[in-house]
Amino acid sequence: MSKQFNAKDIASGVILLLLTAIGMYINLDYPLGTASRMGPGYMPLVVLVALGVLGMGVLLAGFYGSPERLEKWAWREVGLILAALSIFGAMLEDIGLAAATVTLVVISGLADRTQTPKGIAALAIVLVAICWLVFTWGLQISVPFLPPFLTNS
Repeated sequence: MSKQFNAKDIASGVILLLLTAIGMYINLDYPLGTASRMGPGYMPLVVLVALGVLGMGVLLAGFYGSPERLEKWAWREVGLILAALSIFGAMLEDIGLAAATVTLVVISGLADRTQTPKGIAALAIVLVAICWLVFTWGLQISVPFLPPFLTNS
């Protein structure tokens, strides 16, 4: 009797671990600091460790879970999500956190064929509110929240 593996989980786990390794390599150039005085490499390291743990868990689940074949990749969806993240990063400083977040949600929402315009709008509103609470009000980051033409800056 041969053991069959869950190819989807194994491929996903390998991709997550590969992304973790790439991120760790890039993060080597940044000082970590300490928990009380975090350097620019501290939070990325924490996120990358969590991503690595998740990747290892998904990979192990592929070896012990129910067998499932790897199907055709959804390249359109992958492309839309990568484009949304890239556009968000490129536009964040120029148009502000709120508009960049709405752009991110709208473009990535197109990747889900079951998503409705109402759902995308509701998600955008909720995420903009959360971003304002966490980043602007809570952490007081220096990224503009609104586009410069709305704030006369």
